[in-house]
Amino acid sequence: MKQQVINYWQSLKEQEQKLLIVAGVVFVVFVLVMGVIKPLNAGVEKAQADLQKQENFHAWVSKSVAQLKASGANRATSSNQNLTQLVNRTRGRHGIQISKMQPRDNTLRINIDNVEFNKLVSWLDVLTNQHGVKVANLDLGEEPQQGYVRVSRLVLEN
Repeated sequence: MKQQVINYWQSLKEQEQKLLIVAGVVFVVFVLVMGVIKPLNAGVEKAQADLQKQENFHAWVSKSVAQLKASGANRATSSNQNLTQLVNRTRGRHGIQISKMQPRDNTLRINIDNVEFNKLVSWLDVLTNQHGVKVANLDLGEEPQQGYVRVSRLVLEN
């Protein structure tokens, strides 16, 4: 087989050999561009878009948390109800599944494993603006599912 290719190559005119060499080089460059460089560029662009999306989400979460903390601090009226009872009564309406709740003095520490961020913000808005509860501390973690967060520590004050 190798000998047949060599014999065929030698039977070609010099111009045909040069044309085949140029065509081979063009083909190799085409394969490199379409098979390697273009997919790599597409992957980099997708990663940059995902990063920008995550940065925007993080900025929005930070802004929302700051607004919640500020609105909780601005509320002067405080409910005389038991904080634990208030949280248990309001969480059901917002679809919040609390994994751990620790009452201490006038505070309540809460952990939530997986919650939709919009539901969490809505629930905290009701607690702060309608019931006068103050958000003393809120630590959020990102969940794999988009739009969901993990609340590693939420401290509410009455």
